[in-house]
Formats: sequence, structure tokens, C-alpha cells
Amino acid sequence: MRVVLALALMALLASGCMGFRPANVALEPETGRPYTFQPASRPGPVGDVYLYLAFSGGGTRAAAFAYGVLEELRDTQIGASGEPRRLLDEVDAISGVSGGSFTAAYYGLFGERTFEDFEARFLRKNVQGALLLQALRPKNLLRLLTPYLNRSELAAQYYDRTLFDGATFGDLHAAAGPTIYINATDLSRGFRFTFVPGQFNLICSDLEAFPVSRAVAASSAVPVLLSPVTLQNFAGRCAFQAPEWMAQALKSRTSDPRRYQAAQALASYMNAKERPYIHLVDGGISDNLGMRALLESVSAAGGVESASAYSRIALPDRIAVIIVDAETDPDPGIDLSAAAPSFAALMNSVSGSQIRRYNFETLVLTDSALRAWARELSTAERRVKTHLIDVSFDDFDDAGERSYFKRLPTSFSLSDQQVERLREAGRRLVRESEEFQALLRELQ
Repeated sequence: MRVVLALALMALLASGCMGFRPANVALEPETGRPYTFQPASRPGPVGDVYLYLAFSGGGTRAAAFAYGVLEELRDTQIGASGEPRRLLDEVDAISGVSGGSFTAAYYGLFGERTFEDFEARFLRKNVQGALLLQALRPKNLLRLLTPYLNRSELAAQYYDRTLFDGATFGDLHAAAGPTIYINATDLSRGFRFTFVPGQFNLICSDLEAFPVSRAVAASSAVPVLLSPVTLQNFAGRCAFQAPEWMAQALKSRTSDPRRYQAAQALASYMNAKERPYIHLVDGGISDNLGMRALLESVSAAGGVESASAYSRIALPDRIAVIIVDAETDPDPGIDLSAAAPSFAALMNSVSGSQIRRYNFETLVLTDSALRAWARELSTAERRVKTHLIDVSFDDFDDAGERSYFKRLPTSFSLSDQQVERLREAGRRLVRESEEFQALLRELQ
């Protein structure tokens, strides 16, 4: 008892000395970058197609499944004979949520190196066990009793040290690979929060200095198991001014409710008095497929043509979206007993059913949006084609195989065999997709 009291006293003393330190830093007062949907250094799309990848949440299961898709794109050759190129090199943007954000961020930072060491550094490691051991270290147990070190901060430090090598978003943008969207959820409002320059400009914060590890920790901060990642809102302290399109969107409440809602979510961050702190949790709560970053940005801008102009992207004649969805089935055990489910089973079922339902609506919305974009961009002389390639475990014809993957746990620790099967599943399912094959035929 005396030991416990001594530890508690030491924790209180430590908390009095530490104070709150935000995960982000403010922009210089004279800085006033305009709102942008992408990094300023990002080049336009390469080749014949604007190719957008979306990696869903789902722990290591999702990360390994997405990795398999990247491998298949690497090994897929396109182009006329004599000038073959890899489809992977045509990827313009990757959006990641929770587990999928690890694969997206790592590829964005390290490119080809991903295929050399990502498996060993993340997929085949017991990350879950390592995080638990780190939390149980005496010095961390003491610090975790204070309000200023939480479980997500410990996770971010671990990812920074063992996976991302201390990289910041400045390093990510300098890598000049695809645009990477890491998505979290604004806890108080339920909005999607994406780590892009435009989002940070709204709160007068410097994204370039922000660690990639903290963004990924926020994206995968499952409520209860992990703590929110907290940002300080510095809005009003820099020279940033809201763009004209945002002002126009905020007038469209009745004429275009979807555009109005997207703009309203962004505008809320510009009031630091009402929102001095922003608490971020798992991105799967607001968008487990990672598609809302694209859909809502286009909607807020007033359409795909306007969004293209704001982003300085000259869209080609083809737009392709590959959604890598690691969604699983509900726990069948709940329906086999008259007994009330345990608290853990109840929470898993509630969150899982919401995510599954929201995933379905997002897929329908994406399909509808792509068709609308094709109509908007097409002319009599130029026909724009779109492709929605949905890669999921439901694509398995064999019921046993489908059941195996849809019952894999959502955790950060899988066996080597499970990781290997997920990689092969990602490769096989994207390769066998009819819509994927149609895209390849066009690109030949």
C-alpha cells in the first residue's frame, strides 16, 4: 500500500512539472498558405490514368492485405510493347485508415524499400505485445498515471523508433511519391480528420514538422484500448485566410447539403476559441474505407473539375479507384446462446455493425460519384472513363476460404502463416477482379 501511495505521489508531482505539450507546433505568424488538397510539391498524375488506392482499417489484417495489392501492382506491366511500365508507378494517391495507414505511410516514405523490409519491421512482428510490454515498464507505468503521457503517445514513440525512423510529413512530401492521406476521426464532432496541409492550415499548424508516427497512431487509436491524440488549435495566429470556395460552400446548405456539410466541418477548425483542442481517434469511426477524404474534398470544392483546378491536377481520360477492404463478419457466437453477450462482445458487435453498414453506403456513394465525375468531365471530343475496383474477402468463391479471412482477428499480432495468406489474397483478388482486368485492357 505504501508503494502504491508513493507512486501516486510521484505521479502527481511529475504531472505538476510536465504540463500539456501538444503533438503539433504552430505556424509562424506571417505564414498564410492557401488551402490545398495536396502537398505543393506533388507533381501531377503520371501516364494514362489517375489511380487512387484506399486501404481500409483492420489492424495487421488490413495492413497485410493492402501490402499484397501493392505487390501485385508492382508486378503488373502496362503500356505498349517495347515501353512497358509498372502499374504501381501510375499510383497518384493512397488513403489509409487505421491498419491500412501503416502500409500507406510506409510506402509513401520509403517506396521500393517497402518490399524489402516492411514485412519484417511490421507485418510479422507482435506489435501488440511490444506495445503492452512498453506500457508495463516501471518508468512508463509511473508516467501513465499523469494526464500528459497516454497509451497512444507510447504507441507513437514505438512506431517512430521501430518503423518510421523519426520521419515527419516534411520527409513524406520530399519523397515525391504518391500523395498520402492518413485519416483519423475528430472525437467531439465525428468528422474525418485527414493529415494534409489544408487541414493543418486551418488550425495554423505546421504539418511539415509533424511526425508520421503520431498521425498513424491517431488513425489507429481504437477508443478505450488507446487514448486520443490531442492537437492544439492555433487558428487565428497566422495569416491564413479561408479560400473563396469555402465561403461559397457555406452558402449551399439547401442547394447542396453534402457540400455544405463538408465545408462546415472544415470551417469549424478556424475557431480556436470554441475549439482550442482537437482530440483524434481511430479513423474507422468516420470512414473505415478511406474514401471520404476524396469524396468530401471534391464535394467541398464544388465538383471534380473545381477540385482538379484547386489541386493543380490535369485529370487524364481515366480515373480508377481501388478500394482494399479488409472487413470481417460479425461474431456468429452471439446468435448461438440465449445469454446476454459479454461487454467486449457487445462493443465489438456494435462498432462492427456500424462500420459494415457505413462501408456499404460509402461503396454505393463512391460508385455514384465516379459516374457523375465521368459525366462532368466528358465532352463530345473526349470521353472520360472511370473504374471502381473493390477488393474484399467477399470476392472468394469458396465459402471456406471466405470464412477463414473474414474471421481473422482485428489485432496487431498475426502468425506468419496468416500474414502470408493475406498477402496472397490481396494479390489474387485484385488480379482476378473483372474491373481491374478491364482497366488493364484499356491501358495496353
